[in-house]
Amino acid sequence: MAKFIVAIETVKIKEFLFSTNKLKVIRGASYLLDYLNQVEVPKILKKDKRVEDKDIIYVGAGNAKFFVERETREEAERIVKEIIKEVKEKYEKEAPGAKVVGVYVETQYTKGQKSEEGKEVWNDLDKLGELTAIEKSKGFSTLNIDLPYVEKCELSGTEVAEVDSINLVEDLKKLGYQLNETEKEILISQESLGTEIDKVSVRTLEEQIEKLAKTTGRISEASLKKIIASNLLKESKIAIEEKVGFYQYIRNYIKEYNKSVSDKRLIIELKTNIDDFENEDSFIGFVYSDGDALGEFFKNLKNTFKNINSADREDEYLKFIGNFSKDLDEITKSSLAETLVDVFKNVNDEKRWGEFLIVGGDDVCAVFDPTLSLEISSNFQKKFEDMMFKNIEKMVNNHTKKLLESRITSSSGVVIAKSKTPIFQLFEKGMDLQKSAKKARRKAIDENLNKTGFIDFQVIGSEGCVDIDDFRKTISSEENKVIERPYAINIDKNDKNIKNFEELIKIVRKLKKANFPSNKLRYMYELKRNTELEEFEKKMDFINILSKMDKNNVELIKEMGIDYNNYDKFNENFKNIFDILEIYKFINDKDEVKGGNE
Repeated sequence: MAKFIVAIETVKIKEFLFSTNKLKVIRGASYLLDYLNQVEVPKILKKDKRVEDKDIIYVGAGNAKFFVERETREEAERIVKEIIKEVKEKYEKEAPGAKVVGVYVETQYTKGQKSEEGKEVWNDLDKLGELTAIEKSKGFSTLNIDLPYVEKCELSGTEVAEVDSINLVEDLKKLGYQLNETEKEILISQESLGTEIDKVSVRTLEEQIEKLAKTTGRISEASLKKIIASNLLKESKIAIEEKVGFYQYIRNYIKEYNKSVSDKRLIIELKTNIDDFENEDSFIGFVYSDGDALGEFFKNLKNTFKNINSADREDEYLKFIGNFSKDLDEITKSSLAETLVDVFKNVNDEKRWGEFLIVGGDDVCAVFDPTLSLEISSNFQKKFEDMMFKNIEKMVNNHTKKLLESRITSSSGVVIAKSKTPIFQLFEKGMDLQKSAKKARRKAIDENLNKTGFIDFQVIGSEGCVDIDDFRKTISSEENKVIERPYAINIDKNDKNIKNFEELIKIVRKLKKANFPSNKLRYMYELKRNTELEEFEKKMDFINILSKMDKNNVELIKEMGIDYNNYDKFNENFKNIFDILEIYKFINDKDEVKGGNE
């Protein structure tokens, strides 16, 4: 007998999603990846019983790991290559431009038996990771379309324009799409649904292409497929049946929530363009969150099982890996769903919207109302952290309880920017901020502080290409800090080196509730940064402004960060003044809005 362990992974996902600034297209791209991973990959694996359920370690969040065992090495390898080829072809057909890597290694793993030392199944999984990294580093072939008379897709700019909104029916026929008798609808059938067929109106597609590609009305087949998929996201029979995508997840979650309440039932909006999400000041909130300490966790998991002396330790290891991967995906989705219900039930209808670009594995990438994005991000992170700890508590036993020391958290970057900012720039800045938050978490752990996630945020008022690090260095020095970002998500109280995000939000909410004038915050910020005044002069100016304020506002200023031991050193105070000033108008006063209708 010969056995291979196989890994198939969707890579360069961000490049596939953010090839355009059109949220409708990005939404369709996200749905396509979810559909292929959740529906098509399992179908390919189980075709002709090539892989049985017992041989699947995990399928989800863009990954699949499984065993293939046959009588001979040649037969097993043939089937492995066949599966990888079919998966790649399916992705290329349904989601042109998506990149898939398939790797495999021969394994000694046999259920109920110990492998030779150094050849255990966890080493095989490590080897798969190395091979995947090598395949990624090789890059992927691209078609050179920088040629005379070759028209590029208006939406992506990297693909040939093959579809014209004016001649859509004929172009659809050329590309092999099935139309109904009147040629007014595209028909999309699914084997698993029997006679059920999804339909997309040709006229609707024409209008959408004209709106999205306003200049030429010409797009690539890849962009067309993403647009079609975005139309299937809400009502597709396969999406509803298989619960494909986070929209279906949150839809079902809210449906169950609405059964438990007599009024204030919730709905969530999805719209077409990023412009549709702007508030009255034309801002949106972009959230990018990623799990922390997963690498450390898997390393500790491997070492933990290596030290267990039992014949079934590799079986238990694989079972743990499979369950953990499924639970991680579920916890990410349920944490966000719970957070949205908690936040949305206290705001008006017009704020209850979200665009879910990536939700799965340990990632969340989404767009929300700018006044809710910070609250949604921090609340999600707290729920995720709590749920992960409780879940691992349930999974461990006496042999594996040390895994609780590898506390899995989530760190996040939030960008509040003008709605016209290109979404790929929002993603880049969100990722930069998220990396900054992760760096702060690692530093806190090195200093033996709480293991918790961090959040970093930035308001970008004009250009999305601003260099955040350079900007911060120019306004906040070690000698005269006005920024204390990143903030910890879940610590009991402020530490001398680390500040609690919840405390920052509480201060801002108190200021807003008291109608504290934002121009006074601006004055304090500018006074602190004034390099022409000595500190005693700043102090005198500040005392002068305090004398003209009412008592309640003076008390609030004390809460904002006056250090009574250093009140003569003005620059030692208000180290978070720019943090407060920047998010002042983007934090909801809890008592300001309530309710909402069905």
